[in-house]
Amino acid sequence: MANQGTALCTPLPSPSKSRCRPEPLRLQSLGVDPSLLVGKVLKKLSRSSKHPTLTLDFSDNTTFQILVDGYDPVHRGLPKELEMDSSLEQLLTTGQAHVQWTIKDCALITLTDKAFESREREQRWDQNHTGVAFRFVEDQMWHCVWATLTDHDRGICVFRSYDDVYIDQLHRSPRKRRANVPDSPIDIR
Repeated sequence: MANQGTALCTPLPSPSKSRCRPEPLRLQSLGVDPSLLVGKVLKKLSRSSKHPTLTLDFSDNTTFQILVDGYDPVHRGLPKELEMDSSLEQLLTTGQAHVQWTIKDCALITLTDKAFESREREQRWDQNHTGVAFRFVEDQMWHCVWATLTDHDRGICVFRSYDDVYIDQLHRSPRKRRANVPDSPIDIR
């Protein structure tokens, strides 16, 4: 599947057909099976302003995140960013969106994009990477999330590549209430 750097995703086969997970680049795949999200009602999407993470909160009080393989918040390396199709991007202009959408299908997909480096001499190559694709009962459109790595020199992009993303469940521990501290309306993540 080639999106050639655009925000479009090609529809996946019907959910009734068998589907295999793409071969991971690493020996052990990360995260959970995306089919665990099928049937869940998404109530909130939120994008981290500090890390390449998209958080999905569901009506059954479970939370999952779309994360970048190999991202380390302490040793960040090249800047990594989650990119997505334009309809999801528009929803998240404020960083979060409240919805009531049921996930109809969710899968890891293999994308192929043109990566490049233009420091000493320009090089271009096809980069295969794993993205997350899902669609909702309410709009029947496929939505896609993938990761990019970029490097800039004096404001000009001199390197662009892609990395794999995966879905993992966020397990939250119950918070203890502190005495004499009023409830805060701010959701801290």
